[in-house]
Amino acid sequence: MLAGLPARLYLYKRGRIMTAVLTFTRESLLGSKARKLRISQHISQQVLADLAGVSREAVNLFEHNMPLPLDNKRRILRELWAKKSRSDAQGITSCV
Repeated sequence: MLAGLPARLYLYKRGRIMTAVLTFTRESLLGSKARKLRISQHISQQVLADLAGVSREAVNLFEHNMPLPLDNKRRILRELWAKKSRSDAQGITSCV
């Protein structure tokens, strides 16, 4: 199904239970693109997390394409997009 894609296997230990998570490392994944956008806007993970109402760890997991609840992803992307839209609008009005 997804043969040929580079992948990483992460093992998490919670008490006596070991959980394995397989993640694909393609740069075209949404989290990687979100990270590049955040960095281009000069926003730290903590500031983005505060704006989105999620933890800094959630932002970090999302940027590394790790499993995360859809609602957290939506909040992070909404804040990134709102920040980008505001900066684009300011750029347009400052040129006029």
